[in-house]
Amino acid sequence: MKKLRLLLVAIVAGIVGCQGPQFSSEPLGEVDYAEAFRAGRTVLGQYFSIASADAESGKIVSRPKAVDAARDRLLGTTPARKVAQMRIRQKGEMVFADVQVYIERQDVDAIRQMQPLTVDNDVPNRTPADEAAAVTAEQDQRWQRTGRDHQLEQKILADLFRALKKNK
Repeated sequence: MKKLRLLLVAIVAGIVGCQGPQFSSEPLGEVDYAEAFRAGRTVLGQYFSIASADAESGKIVSRPKAVDAARDRLLGTTPARKVAQMRIRQKGEMVFADVQVYIERQDVDAIRQMQPLTVDNDVPNRTPADEAAAVTAEQDQRWQRTGRDHQLEQKILADLFRALKKNK
């Protein structure tokens, strides 16, 4: 019985681990890691303002950028933004660039309206932080990831590849 439980835990862990966020990736070739990181920061900076960049981990994270979004069937017209992150990594002699650009929608009212109703004798399953416990309007904003901008990811990777080839 213990072996069966361990096997099930291992299978679930493997499935959950495999479903992590996927990046759009591009092999940059046998280039200098530091040069690739600098170029990555520059290229991502052309599209977004940079919130943080750590050369040791290779992660570059953008600040959210407001964008115009099409009217959503469920959420209607809500503010939208894009957030990007880039990861420069080295595997052997090869350097790779990975990019994610998420589209997020602000949906405070819609989320509140879709919350499950509970009966008074139900055990509460939401903390005060899940409810309207914010002090300011900015703290009360909730952003929901609604998709990815794969086209922009590919454009950023192509620009990075061209920038590195131009510097050679």
